[in-house]
Amino acid sequence: MFSISNIQASLNTEFLGQQIKFIDQTPSTNDDAWKCFHENGLEGTLIITNNQVNGRGRRKSKWSSTPDKSLTFSFLLIPSIPLENLGLLPLLAGVSIIKGIWNMTKINVGLKWPNDIMINHKKIGGILIESNTIKNKLGVVIGIGININENENDIPLEIQEKTSSLSIDSGKKFNLALILSSILNEFEYLYVHGWDHITTLWQEYCVHQNDYVTFHDNEKFIHGKFMGITESGHARIHVNDNIKTFSSGIITL
Repeated sequence: MFSISNIQASLNTEFLGQQIKFIDQTPSTNDDAWKCFHENGLEGTLIITNNQVNGRGRRKSKWSSTPDKSLTFSFLLIPSIPLENLGLLPLLAGVSIIKGIWNMTKINVGLKWPNDIMINHKKIGGILIESNTIKNKLGVVIGIGININENENDIPLEIQEKTSSLSIDSGKKFNLALILSSILNEFEYLYVHGWDHITTLWQEYCVHQNDYVTFHDNEKFIHGKFMGITESGHARIHVNDNIKTFSSGIITL
């Protein structure tokens, strides 16, 4: 069970996580965060659950979490940042997760473009970012799911070859609240101070930099060498003696 006071005691943020709502079970923490936005909730409001039963990922995929073993949370932003920075939010969130996990576990995890959290070529987490404007006020909800203390039996058989957790990889158990606080601390610092460094940091943590990948774009499969990202966070892939740029898609390693 999460202790809100323990989470806040480990925070050094000005706004992120200063208001926390814990829900034991919910269909979607992103939906709960949007409810806060519609009700004029404070920026930085954090929604945490022990059990998300209808989580969603990118491209209408499903994200499953394990009760009491996963980190499943969303938080609300009401950004006044330049519009060009909004496209970097998935990268900023990813870097925050990598740095936050390292602080508490000393485990090296990595990033797969655009928003997968990886360990030893297996996915342990993902990020879903949604935006909406109501009465000329822009809201952004960042949803994050990370497998922390799952064992192999917690991972559905059909995805065990591609999915893992911190605990499966290391054989250790971790304090969910401490990892969560560390991620939030890293996110707010980068969100306030670190925009100029996001793409550089992201590429340092990328697990497939300069590797050959398969890129799925609009029903077409493209094979090429991943050459990093642009200043806007778009993928650069070397294909047939040309470097092509993609703003969205799916990469298979």
